[in-house]
Amino acid sequence: MSKKIIFTIVILSVSLSAIAQKSINNYKYVIVPESFNFTNGEDQYQLSSLTKFLFNKANFQAYFADEMPEDLKKDRCLALTSDVNKVKGGMFKTKLEITLKDCYGAVVLTSKIGESRIKDYGKAYHEALRDAFKSLEDLNYNYVPAEKEEPVKEDKVKEETVVFETPTESSQTDIILDKDQDLYYAQAITNGFQIVDSEPKVIMILLKTSAPDTFIVKDKNAIVFKKGNQWIYSENDGSSTSEKVLTIKF
Repeated sequence: MSKKIIFTIVILSVSLSAIAQKSINNYKYVIVPESFNFTNGEDQYQLSSLTKFLFNKANFQAYFADEMPEDLKKDRCLALTSDVNKVKGGMFKTKLEITLKDCYGAVVLTSKIGESRIKDYGKAYHEALRDAFKSLEDLNYNYVPAEKEEPVKEDKVKEETVVFETPTESSQTDIILDKDQDLYYAQAITNGFQIVDSEPKVIMILLKTSAPDTFIVKDKNAIVFKKGNQWIYSENDGSSTSEKVLTIKF
């Protein structure tokens, strides 16, 4: 049996687009850096060139930063930025991992770890990169433009009462922010945390981003971030933006 929990939130004066968890197919381009943090100089071992080639081969439109098309120059959020990281561990193995980040710096996708046992650095990097890229090829990427979201503008601070309905067991978990429940607990999971109350009942799932103390709320157009000593829940439903202070114990 479901119940309704009512609380008051303050909608702050902001102007921003809704933050949404997009499919990788909603991104039109991939930006490839001309060097990586484990290489010395531009395109060492031709690793950047190989990265760009592999993305294009997998049906992506990959560009270096100095050759971006006009629409991407005007809107960097059309693209994901790629990076290749060297993974430590594994004696006599070279390990590489590919990440894709959106224009906010949030990690959208991480590849499997590619490996090579070749001793020559250049050849080992190429083999490990191709191995890591197999998981991206399996995505069968095909660009599908996302629906445009108009900026939301509020001229003044106002209070609004929002009703969240808790789901039945058979329905998807929604976010419950109970005015009488002022303390939540963060439990570590793969790539993030699950936030529970004292029962414990899962309130929401937080997914890690590359930004410190900033998380994407799974299945919601929302983020949780730290401002000073407070954790802020910020949601944009496409017509309004709301923020609420949460007390979370990590």
